[in-house]
Amino acid sequence: MKLQLKKTKTYKDRTGSLIPFYKNISFQNFNLKRFFFVYGNQKHFRADHAHKKCNQILIPVYGEIEVKITTKKGIEKKFRLGNKLNNYLIVPKLNWIRLKFVVKNSILLTFCDYKYDKREYIQSFTKFLKK
Repeated sequence: MKLQLKKTKTYKDRTGSLIPFYKNISFQNFNLKRFFFVYGNQKHFRADHAHKKCNQILIPVYGEIEVKITTKKGIEKKFRLGNKLNNYLIVPKLNWIRLKFVVKNSILLTFCDYKYDKREYIQSFTKFLKK
């Protein structure tokens, strides 16, 4: 799995909008184990960790979220996710992720392919870069 920013297809008519996702097209080779919603405070960062085994898909539900990814080699990449930007981000394991909620009341939906296990998280950025 590789780090990818992807566009969504939006279907609009006079009654509203629909954004479909298809397991075999949108999430190829992704075995969904859990999902959750993240609500952020604009004054604080969220996530600020890496996963040893878990790959994630980040889908903005409302607002805008700035995502900073740092690779094991220390390379930083920044992405802006937003429901009006029609995009989502695939984040492979062993990437440091830091979220900043740009718009008040933003909501992020996160899909994971690994069950929750607190031992699976890497909480120290220094240790992450040394592994």
